[in-house]
Amino acid sequence: MRYKIFIFDVDGVFTDGGLYYLGTGEIGRKFNVRDGLGIRLLQQTPIVPVVVSGKKTEVVAQRMKVLKISHVYLGIRDKLSTVENIIKEFNTSFEEIIFMGDDWNDMPVLEKVGCAITVPAASQEIKEVCDYVTISEGGSGAVREAIEWVLKKENLYDEAAKSFVAYLQNNNE
Repeated sequence: MRYKIFIFDVDGVFTDGGLYYLGTGEIGRKFNVRDGLGIRLLQQTPIVPVVVSGKKTEVVAQRMKVLKISHVYLGIRDKLSTVENIIKEFNTSFEEIIFMGDDWNDMPVLEKVGCAITVPAASQEIKEVCDYVTISEGGSGAVREAIEWVLKKENLYDEAAKSFVAYLQNNNE
């Protein structure tokens, strides 16, 4: 297996990048159920999901808790330094990391990792450094698509899918 960690940005990747102002004064985000199921699929493999986001919001923290992603870094200005710390923590290298991001603050990481993925709404400069651009937009299944693409590429998909179906049957999700 070539990759150990799959790091995701949130806004524009897990979400559509929109800010939804609620009547309570809070700001909401739109997540896609298919992406959540994609994370569950990834969790059937040895590849560890990690979230690194520039913004720190309670709704994002809650969503990641529901998805059982235990390595969540929110409010991160310097994503490259955070990824370097993750590399030390997991005793790995940039080459063993997949990173999915969509904007300029992701560029320093996208340029260094073993596999870089983005969404169609990303700028051309971002797309040019990426190995894969999803067909699905952020917040509309892009995370699931990227996970399936990686797992198929790494020959992990079939076994993960079997484990995933068994997981669903036992957990009523």
